[in-house]
Amino acid sequence: MSSSNETIKHTNGYAMQHGIVLGLFACLTLAVFKWSLTYPFFSMLFTVMLLGGPVLTVVLTRKYRSQVVAPQEPFSFACGFMHALFTGFYASVWVALFIFVYLRYFDHGSLFAAYANSLETPEMKAWMQQSGMEAQVNLLTEGQGIQGLVAAMQRVGAATYASLALYGAFLVGPFVAILSGLLNSRRDRRF
Repeated sequence: MSSSNETIKHTNGYAMQHGIVLGLFACLTLAVFKWSLTYPFFSMLFTVMLLGGPVLTVVLTRKYRSQVVAPQEPFSFACGFMHALFTGFYASVWVALFIFVYLRYFDHGSLFAAYANSLETPEMKAWMQQSGMEAQVNLLTEGQGIQGLVAAMQRVGAATYASLALYGAFLVGPFVAILSGLLNSRRDRRF
C-alpha cells in the first residue's frame, strides 16, 4: 500500500512543477487571445497555441516518464494518466489566478471592448446575420444587440470567469490525460 502512496506522491510532485509550465503557457495563450481580438495575425497564433496545450501536456508527461523510468522499463497508462491529469489541474489553478487578477485589477473593461469591436466588424456582422446569431443575441439581450451582450459579460465578476478555468480542467482534463496516458505508456519489452 505504501508503494502506491509513494507513487502518487512522486507523480504529484512532478505534476506540480509541470503544472507551472503548462499554466504559464496557458496564461500566454490567453494573452494572445486578447491580442487576437484586435490584431488578426494573433487569431491564428491563438488557435495553434490552444491546440498546443494538449501537446505540451503529452510532452511534459513524456519528460516525466524519462525522468522516473529507464528507457527499457515499462511505464503504465495509469501513471501517465495521473501525471497529465494532475498537471492539468495545477495549471488550471494558475490560469484561474491569472484570470482573476487580470480582470479584477488590470483589464478595466478593455477585453470586453475589444470583443465588442471584433463582433462589430462588417464581416462578423454579415456572418452573424446569415447564421441567425444576430437574432439569438437580440433575443437574449432584449433587443440591445452586441452592446447588450458585452454589458452582460462585463457584469459577470472576475471570480466567475476564473472559476471557468477550474471547471474547464475538470471537463477537458480527463480526455487530455487519457490521450497522454495512451501516448506515453510503454509495456514491458523484456521476454
